[in-house]
Amino acid sequence: MFISTNPDGGVPIPYPVAEAVVIALAVYGAAGAVFAIPFALRGAGAIDPAAKGGTWGFRVLTLPAVVALWPLMLVKWRRARARERT
Repeated sequence: MFISTNPDGGVPIPYPVAEAVVIALAVYGAAGAVFAIPFALRGAGAIDPAAKGGTWGFRVLTLPAVVALWPLMLVKWRRARARERT
């Protein structure tokens, strides 16, 4: 039931806990991947005017960061959209 300890005498991690962490990271990454596509197409230009004219290469290069930081990018995109409405 426990993952084996390392040779230095580390604390074992229960398997269900490790499994839950891996599942949580997978769900977070999947949500980020789903969010990254529309953000690359429309959101980046809404947040930063310089990104409006960005090439496809630029948009592809930003995808890993958007996947990792998608909650922050979502907040920034919502704030930018709210500013546009006023």
